[in-house]
Parts: sequence; structure tokens; C-alpha cells
Amino acid sequence: MAERLSTREISRRAVRQKIESVAMELFLEKGFDATTVDQIAAEAGISARSFFRYFPTKEDVVIGDPVEYGTVLRDALEARPAEEDAVHAVRGALVEFIGAVAENPAAVGISTIVLTTPSLWAKHQEKQRVWAELLQPETLRRLGGAPHPELLATAILESALATFHASLMHWASRDGNDDLHELFRLATAATAGTPPST
Repeated sequence: MAERLSTREISRRAVRQKIESVAMELFLEKGFDATTVDQIAAEAGISARSFFRYFPTKEDVVIGDPVEYGTVLRDALEARPAEEDAVHAVRGALVEFIGAVAENPAAVGISTIVLTTPSLWAKHQEKQRVWAELLQPETLRRLGGAPHPELLATAILESALATFHASLMHWASRDGNDDLHELFRLATAATAGTPPST
């Protein structure tokens, strides 16, 4: 049975979404670095102090909560068929995650901002580190008795997440006009040494 949200939580989420929407418009119009928290707050109809109740930093508006998204990805990995090996299970979980990303109307804007803002790269890399940590236990479990499982899990996860990131950034650079699933398939095939089909 789904947990019912309180009126307060519904209101909080609505304000958070409003801040995100306003911030994205300003970031795309003015640039991330040129946009201030005061400007975002004014456009959202809140005080700058209230802004920090919803987001610890301006960067967090773009990057989001790495644990929240990483947990979604971890759950997708744990739900993969039990007989699937670690490599294919991680890829399969990312394919499911890509479906949610591609359906998010803000995804192109968010990725474009990350792509064009050097100051966001550190936060983005930290997010991927958190994701890898969340995915590691299930990846290790699927490796079973393989030699050097920690090494293999790290290699599998870093490779898969880098491929996801490359696909996402390429997709954003082309304004989301390509099929993100197909880009990920092509990139995955390339990392596996499989020539792309023509």
C-alpha cells in the first residue's frame, strides 16, 4: 500500500518543483554562474533564506540528491533477473533508469547546464561516486566467487556509469533529438569491442 503524503509534504514538494523550474529557466537564460540565489528566490516568490531550506547549495538544484537517484538505480539493479551476470544486470538497470531520464522534460536542460558549467563537474562526479557505492553490494553479490571481486565490481560500475554519462551528455548536446536508449546501446557496444551496425 502506497504511503499517503501529508498536506505539508505535498506543499513542500510543490515549492521545491517551482524552485527547480524557475532556476532551470534562469540558468539556461543567464548561465549557471551568472544566476544568483537571490534571483532564483525572487522569481520563485520566496526569500533567499527559504531557498536554503529546500536546497543546500545552488549546485544541488541541478545535480539533485545523489542518494535519491542512486537508490532508484540500486532498486532497479536488485530487481534484475537472478540469473543475470553482473555486467548485464548493471547495464539492464541503467537501461531502465534511462527510460525515466528520457521522459523527464527537464533532463535536456539539466544535462546542458552540467555540460557547459565547469563548476558543476565536481558535484556531478561526486554523484556518480555515490551511485557506484550504492550499486557495489549487488554487483559484488552477482560476481559470486570470481577472483578479485572488488576490482571487477569497480571496473564494471565505472565503465557502465561512464558510458551512461557519455550517452547522456551527447544526447543533451543534440537537444535530446536522438533516442537515448540507442545512444547507450551504441556506446555500450563500443566499450565491449562490438562494431556498431550500419
